[in-house]
Amino acid sequence: MGRDSTREFTYAHRHPLEEHHLSHQQSWQQKETDLARVIIYRMLRKITTPYKISVRRTTSTAPEATSKKAILRLIRFDPTTNRQRIESYEYDKQHEYMVLDLITAVKAHQDPTLAFRASCCEGVCGSCAMNINGINSLACITFSQQVTTVGPLPNFPVIKDFVVDLRHFFRQYAQIRPFVRNTNLDRSRVENIIERYDTLRKVIHGVSPHGIPTDSDVPRGGNVETEVVGLLRLLDAISEAGNVTHLVSTLEELEAKGVQLDQAKVKELIETTLRKHGERTK
Repeated sequence: MGRDSTREFTYAHRHPLEEHHLSHQQSWQQKETDLARVIIYRMLRKITTPYKISVRRTTSTAPEATSKKAILRLIRFDPTTNRQRIESYEYDKQHEYMVLDLITAVKAHQDPTLAFRASCCEGVCGSCAMNINGINSLACITFSQQVTTVGPLPNFPVIKDFVVDLRHFFRQYAQIRPFVRNTNLDRSRVENIIERYDTLRKVIHGVSPHGIPTDSDVPRGGNVETEVVGLLRLLDAISEAGNVTHLVSTLEELEAKGVQLDQAKVKELIETTLRKHGERTK
């Protein structure tokens, strides 16, 4: 008895680290299961015959426990009266429906004035973001429950129903400058960039950057045709990518358009491109 009770006690009380590992593993398994359900649902939605969701207005707030029906509750906003109202719809839960499918069915078969945003239907664009059962979610990848309550995103001015005003959000988004900025380039990298563009300048005009009197007679970019300017800007990127064939064809196209090229600098540019090509193919 003592050994058995000790063994049961040992099995029943795992180490805290083991419990944490198991709970973490279970949460990941649940996420993988949910993701698999979404993927399978998308595949079925694309390859099977489109089904019609039958939705009906109802006054009930919860379905019967024994029935196969479900309730969709929509928290709508009317800008003309500046008031919210709740509408309930009943539907047969014969499939696993996404919330966006149900809302689309309501708009198509019950109330065409229902307003909401949707675009990709793949959980990428974020247009169909709504508050679903108290959680901000994407309606196109959120499965409906037995009772599903849908409302607009909180903390946003509501334009109508589930459409919110995002202008202030995007103004704030622009203020934080959400892109990579490198403001601390070291001097060697700056000089390397300047040297590359000086080389291109010599190739384009056939003169030395120190030859000021000669350089003063060279026409500026504003007097060059737009196509030529575009080709000249491509040269540096083509050379950096190590694409020799593209570089030669671009130089030939420049010559055909009447641009005078310094042959020595052209040779240097081609050699640089060949070296870049060799580095990339190692």
